[in-house]
Order: sequence, then structure tokens, then C-alpha cells
Amino acid sequence: GADFFKKPAFLTVSGQLQAEAYAVSLGRVYTFGPTFRAEESHTQRHLAEFWMLEPEMSFADLKDDMDCAEAMLKHAVAHALEALPQDLEFFDSACAKKLPGFTK
Repeated sequence: GADFFKKPAFLTVSGQLQAEAYAVSLGRVYTFGPTFRAEESHTQRHLAEFWMLEPEMSFADLKDDMDCAEAMLKHAVAHALEALPQDLEFFDSACAKKLPGFTK
């Protein structure tokens, strides 16, 4: 395929591989950092670079994974509601403009 970035680019893998090693000894760890898309995807719905939170837990099953994801999401939403009301108002107005039928 064509050159995705149209110029030289030097990308790294995510921290997941290193985090898996740390999780074995520490139990639960996470990384937060930039992630780069390797495949070509020039659409409005695909980003070439984005920031991602990657939790790693040793000896966890699917229920443990779901409980962790739910707790992180609840914490993030509660924090946003308390500390970032202007950002949420902006988000509401942006969604109302972009998504037909969007209501609060």
C-alpha cells in the first residue's frame, strides 16, 4: 500500500509488553500513552495516533476484567461530572450538532 504518513515516521509499540511483565510481580498495573495505528485508515473515524489506557492484571478472568473496566469508567465519569462541568457542556453541544436525534 501507499505510505501512510507520506514522510518518514518512527513508531514504537505500546507499553503493553512491558506492563505484562510488571503485572506478573505487582498484580495490577497500567500504562497510559500514545498509541499508533499501523494500518492505513484515512477516514474521519480512524486516528493515526491516540492516547490509550491499558490495564494489565495477572491471573484475572473475564469478570475481573469487566469489574476493572466498570470501576475505571465510573471513576472517570464521576471525576468529569465534579471537576469538568464546562467540558461536559461542550461535549453535549458538540454531540447535539454532530448526531441527529441526540438528546441529553
